[in-house]
Amino acid sequence: MIVVGALVLLPIFDSLRISFFTVGLAQGIMLLSLGLLVRTSGQISLASGAFAGIGAVVFSQLMTDLGLPWLVAAILAGIIVMPVGALIALPAIRLSTLFLALATFGFGLLVEQLFYPTEIGFTTLAQGRIMPRPPGFESDFSFYYVALAFLVVSALVMLLIHSTRLGRVLQAMSDSPTAVSVMGLNTYMTRVIVFCISAFFAAIAGIVYGVSVNFAVSGDSFFSSFNSLVFLAILAIAPFASPWYALFGMLPLIIQAYVQNVYTTYWLNVVFGVFAVLTAAAGGTPAMPEAARRWFERVFGGRASAAPPQPVPSFGTAKPAGEVSAGDGSGLRVAGLRVRFGGMLAVDDVAFEAPRGRITGLIGPNGAGKTTTFNAVSGLNRNISGQISLHGVDVSRYGPAARGRLGLGRTFQIPQLCETLSVATNVALGREAGQAGSNPFSQIVATRTERTITRKSAFESMELCGITDLADLQAGSLSTGQRRLVELARALSGPFDILLLDEPSSGLDHEETEEFGRILQRVVQERGCGVVLVEHDMSLVMGICDHIYVLDFGRLLEDGKPVEIAASPKVRAAYLGSEELEPETIGGAVS
Repeated sequence: MIVVGALVLLPIFDSLRISFFTVGLAQGIMLLSLGLLVRTSGQISLASGAFAGIGAVVFSQLMTDLGLPWLVAAILAGIIVMPVGALIALPAIRLSTLFLALATFGFGLLVEQLFYPTEIGFTTLAQGRIMPRPPGFESDFSFYYVALAFLVVSALVMLLIHSTRLGRVLQAMSDSPTAVSVMGLNTYMTRVIVFCISAFFAAIAGIVYGVSVNFAVSGDSFFSSFNSLVFLAILAIAPFASPWYALFGMLPLIIQAYVQNVYTTYWLNVVFGVFAVLTAAAGGTPAMPEAARRWFERVFGGRASAAPPQPVPSFGTAKPAGEVSAGDGSGLRVAGLRVRFGGMLAVDDVAFEAPRGRITGLIGPNGAGKTTTFNAVSGLNRNISGQISLHGVDVSRYGPAARGRLGLGRTFQIPQLCETLSVATNVALGREAGQAGSNPFSQIVATRTERTITRKSAFESMELCGITDLADLQAGSLSTGQRRLVELARALSGPFDILLLDEPSSGLDHEETEEFGRILQRVVQERGCGVVLVEHDMSLVMGICDHIYVLDFGRLLEDGKPVEIAASPKVRAAYLGSEELEPETIGGAVS
C-alpha cells in the first residue's frame, strides 16, 4: 500500500515528467509478463516485444474500426494475442533454454520485419496506428492513473497466480521439470498455459505504452526484438521477487526524467553492463540480505512462512495410495527391455516383475544398467524396445506423466527436489502434480476437495518419514539425508502403487537406514504398494526385499529370493566376492 500510495502521489508533486512515469508503468507491466515466464516457470522468451506490438495493433483496430468500448477493446486484444503465445509455445515445448531463446527471438524478428510495416500491422503511414485514450482520461495526468490501475491489477493477478496451484507447479517445473513430470504433471500443457498468460500481459503492456504516446509505429523501440532482450536482461539483474521487480524496471525511466542530457543513456548502459557482469559472475541475482528481507516483510506484508500441513479428517475409506483399480497380481511387468546409447547396448533383454504388495530388489555393480532401466520404465527414455506394462496396460509408448497418473512413482539417484519451495510444498506436489495432470483448468486451480486430500496426504507422508519438523524449511537448505527422506515422502504422498526407488538410503546413517527399511515395509503392508529398490546397501536389500533381480553389464544375471541370491556363485563373482552378500546379512536391516 505504501508503494501504491507513493505512485498515486507522484504526478501531483511532479506533473511535468508524467509522460516518463507513464511509460515506466507500461514497462513494469511488461516485466511482470516476462517475469512469470522467466523467473517463475524457468522458460525464456525474446518475443515479448512482438506480443506487445500485436496487442497494440489489435487494440487500435478494435477501437478505430469496430468502435468497441476502450476497456473491452484492451482486454479483448490481450485475449486475441494469447493464441499467438500458444502458437510460439507449441514448437518451443521440446527446445532447450538456448534454442528456445533463439526460436522466440526469431519469431520476434519475423513479426518486426514482415508484419509491422504492412497495412494490417502498424500501417504504411508514418504516424502508424492511432491509439485512442479512454473517454474522460484524455490528458496525460488522468491517463497516468489508468496506466497505474493496469499495473496494480497486473501485480495482484501475479500474486494470485503464485498463491494458486498454477504458481506452485510453475515454480516446481522451473526447479525440477523431470520430477513433476514423473509425478503426473503434463509439463507441455503447463508451458503452453504460461506462454499464453505472458502473451496476454505483454499485449496489455503494449497497449498502455501505445496509448500513452498516442500512436504505435513500427520503428518504436518498445515493440522491437532488441527491447525484448533488454527486458530479459533487466529482469535477470533485478534484485526483488515478484511483483516488486516491476518497480526496478521503472528506475531507468525515472532517471532519464530527472537527468536529461546527451550522456544519460550512455551512463545508464555502463551501469547496466556493470551490474550484468557482477550478476553473471555471482551465478545469478544475489539474495536480499536477511535484515532487508525482514524489513520488507514487515513493512510491505511479505508472506509468512508456510506452516506445516495439519492433519484433517478422512472423508470415506479411499485408499491412501494406488488409485488405479487392479486385481490380484497387478503391478509392473517388463519384458525384453533393450536400451541403446548410440552403438552401445546399455540394457539387453531385461525382464522382471514387481507385483503390488512386494519389495523387489534390482541390484548390480556400478554401470550395470539399473538407473538406465528405471529411466526406461518411468518413461524418461522412450527410445527403447521391449514391453513395459502397468496393471495389465501396455505403457511402452506412454510419456512419464501418463505413467505417473497410472500409479508409477519414483525417486532419483540424485534427489530431484524443487529447491525454492518449502519441504511441505515439495511433499504436497507428489499428490498435486497428478491432480493437475493434463487438464488446463485443473492445472490452474484446485478444488476444495483436492486441497483437503493434498494436505492430508502430505501430512501423513511427512509424519511417516519423520520429517514434520522440516516442513517450513526451504528444500535447497537440506542435507543429503534429509533430501532423501523428503523425496520419499513426496512419492508416498502421491497416488502411486508402484514405487521405483533409486539408491534411497544414500546419505543416511546406519540408524536412519534401518528406520528407512521399516518405513518401506510398513508402506507395503498398509497400502499394498509394490516397491522396486535399486540399492548398494546389501544389508538393506537382503533385509527387506522379497525377491531380487541382479543385473551385470546390462543383462539379467540372476533372480530369486535373498537367500538364493546371497548363495549364488555367479552373483558373488559379479560383486568380486563382496562380504556384503554373505547369507548372515539377510534380515539384518530391520530386525
